[in-house]
Amino acid sequence: MRTFLPVIVLCTIWFSGCAGSSRSSRGGDFKPAQNDRVNVASAGLQTVNLDGNYYVRWTFSIQPRQPIEFRSIRVEDVSDQKVLLLVNDVAPQLQDGKWTGSGGMIELTSTGLPWLFDDQETVRAFQFTITEMDGRTYVLQQSVPYSKGAKAAIRKLVGR
Repeated sequence: MRTFLPVIVLCTIWFSGCAGSSRSSRGGDFKPAQNDRVNVASAGLQTVNLDGNYYVRWTFSIQPRQPIEFRSIRVEDVSDQKVLLLVNDVAPQLQDGKWTGSGGMIELTSTGLPWLFDDQETVRAFQFTITEMDGRTYVLQQSVPYSKGAKAAIRKLVGR
């Protein structure tokens, strides 16, 4: 049986002032990437408990700044030399006025997410490629900082 952890916003623990509705976390200031069409409303890790095993996944949301119909939204992790596709939504829909997408489950281990287990601040970088129905395409770059304390809190939350 799939059991999702209760809704808790870890970033409030770290006084980062961010908002969200999932058990997502960021470890520092989150300055949303934006243009005149959209802004990145959230980008962070979500912890998930599946039958007593803890995983994380990246979750993202985009808030349109004006009426828009999306054709596709692609999110890539560009933090490392090897670019990693996290979300490729070819039929994006708005719910409650925003788009939300999630990457696949990642094992919460030092091999599955090595940066989470080091003792230094880490900044993850994401590239959003957004295409509208009229063919207009634009790219936004979003960075998400994780402090040592934020990373320790995530590991502690799941007993690692």
